[in-house]
Amino acid sequence: MTKTTLRKAGGSAITTVPALISDSLKLNIGDELTWEIENGKVILKALKPVRKKSKLDDLLDKFEASQNVRSLEDEQWLNSAPRGKELL
Repeated sequence: MTKTTLRKAGGSAITTVPALISDSLKLNIGDELTWEIENGKVILKALKPVRKKSKLDDLLDKFEASQNVRSLEDEQWLNSAPRGKELL
């Protein structure tokens, strides 16, 4: 559990978002948040979706072998000699 203190700023009460929370939600300055009250508890939600890290196996499952078919143009380019000062 993380604890913060309400402070007065103009006519509003403000608080900070602890680094532990902003880091885990990948929040940045300027991101929008929503505040809700549910069963006597305050629920704070980020409006942007939290990006899930992809696993290599999940990415490879989406890959179809048919997408890896080389065209005649691809083969000619791969088999051609360098034309400039490319490093091999």
